[in-house]
Amino acid sequence: MTPLQLRCALAVARTLHFTRAAADVGLAQSALSHQVARLEAELGAALFERTSRSVRLTAAGEALLPRARAVLAELDRLRTDVAASSGAVEGPLRVGTIPTLAGVDLAGLLVRLRERHPGVQVGVVEQGSAQTVAAVAAGTLDVGFTGTALTEPLPGVAVQVLSTEPLAAVVAEGDAWAGRSRVRLADVAARPGVDFPAGTSGRRQGEEAFAAAGLARDVVVESSSAALLLDLVRAGAGVALLPAATARAAAGVRALDVVDAPVRRVCAVHAGAGASATARAFLALLAERAPA
Repeated sequence: MTPLQLRCALAVARTLHFTRAAADVGLAQSALSHQVARLEAELGAALFERTSRSVRLTAAGEALLPRARAVLAELDRLRTDVAASSGAVEGPLRVGTIPTLAGVDLAGLLVRLRERHPGVQVGVVEQGSAQTVAAVAAGTLDVGFTGTALTEPLPGVAVQVLSTEPLAAVVAEGDAWAGRSRVRLADVAARPGVDFPAGTSGRRQGEEAFAAAGLARDVVVESSSAALLLDLVRAGAGVALLPAATARAAAGVRALDVVDAPVRRVCAVHAGAGASATARAFLALLAERAPA
C-alpha cells in the first residue's frame, strides 16, 4: 500500500463522498477511485459500502482509519526528522489544546515558532484532554495541552506539568452570590450546576472533589464548550466550576474562590524521545516561555 492510497481512503472516510474526496486530494474522481480499489484489493476487504446515493464505512474501513492516520503521521515525522538532520526544521506540527488553556500563550508560541522555523506548518485542534492524550499516544498529534484532575493518569505519553490551579465557582454578575468572595463545595452542590459532559476530564476534576466530600451535585445542563457554559452561567442556568484563570478572564460573570476547591494540573504531552523535530522545536520554545 502507498501513502497516496491511504490519503485517498482517509479523504473518502472524512467526506463520505468520492467527488469531494477527490477534490480534497487534488485528483480526478476516477484516479481516486482507482487508488481506493487498489488498496481494497491489497487488503482483501472492502473499505466502503457504495450505493448510487451514499457512501459509508465498512467494519474493515473503521478498523483502517486509526492505523492509516498513524502511518501517515509517522511518515510526516520521518520527513521532518530527515530535514532536521541537515539543520532545517520544517514540516507539519499538529497541536491539540483544551478550550480552557491558561498560563500558556499558545498563539504567541506559534508565532515565534514560525519566525524561527518558517518551514513549519501548524494545525491546531481544540478538544477534550482524553482525546488529545489518545491522539498524541497514537501519533496523530505531535503535542497536546491538557487540563486534568491531579490523580488522572495520562497513559502512553510523556508529560510535562506546566501549572496547577484551583477551580472557581462561576456565577452571573446579577447572581445572589455576586457580592461574595468565596464559597464552599457544599454551597456549590446545593445549587443547579452546568458542567462538561459526564466522563470527560473537565467533569472529573469536580466530581472527584464532590465524591470525596460526600456531596451530590445536580448538573442540569452539560456542554463540551466552555464558551457555552459561560453563556449558560450568564443566563442564570446554574453555577459552573471552571479553572480560576479562565473564569476571571470572562466578561459578565463573577468567579468566586472555593475554600475546598478541586485542583487541576495543566500539562503538555508529547511522544518523549520519539517526538518529531517540529515538536522538539515547539517544546524548546515552550521551555523558554514567560508566563501568559
